[in-house]
Amino acid sequence: MKTSADDRPPARNRICYNQPMLRTVLRAPRTAEDVAQGARLAKMQGREIGPVEVAKVLVAAGVRYVIVGAHAANGYTGRPRATVDVDAVVEFPKKAARAIAIAFPALLVRDTPVVTRFMDGEIEAIDIMKPAGSKLWATLLKDARELHIGKDSIRIPRLEGVLAAKFASMTSPLRRIPDRHQDAADFIRIVEANRKINLKLVNELGELVYAGGGSYLAKLIADARAGKSLEI
Repeated sequence: MKTSADDRPPARNRICYNQPMLRTVLRAPRTAEDVAQGARLAKMQGREIGPVEVAKVLVAAGVRYVIVGAHAANGYTGRPRATVDVDAVVEFPKKAARAIAIAFPALLVRDTPVVTRFMDGEIEAIDIMKPAGSKLWATLLKDARELHIGKDSIRIPRLEGVLAAKFASMTSPLRRIPDRHQDAADFIRIVEANRKINLKLVNELGELVYAGGGSYLAKLIADARAGKSLEI
């Protein structure tokens, strides 16, 4: 169907694709503040269980943990975003799962060899990751940093650990393509927002994902810094 001149929007309202677009404003991460902001954004979308709530349960149960996933990435992107669930690597998965089940009895439980997933209806709410399923998870669990959010505190990986975790997710053939691309977007934002990245540590952590992963992770960081698309 042809569009007549009278049907088109006024010239001032038309999108002109040859005009320069506004670039995203980059700022340095404010780690604790940004993690808290990401949790607030998630709650605005109805996700009432955030990283602080999960951390409190695990600490009370005497389970060592580290928050990973989008909530951890928010601390390093400089642009926190909402996410539907909380991902936590724990030292004692069965003990952690029991504590979470008691604290949040309305959630449904799905247990697998690598993760215990708690569902809020049809949407995941909490993933309890089992360190035995990944050398990287076991390392991140041991070497985490503590953030103070108001009167509470949570543990997340250091910068290089979050990059390695995103690398593991976005290169996994078992992960859905849209999720892998979201991981890649987070990865790029982290690299753009952080000038100082310990590449030696990055290489060591990448090797825990798979043999040769260290050099490829370093390449992806270099590509992100150069503004190139990531080959994942």
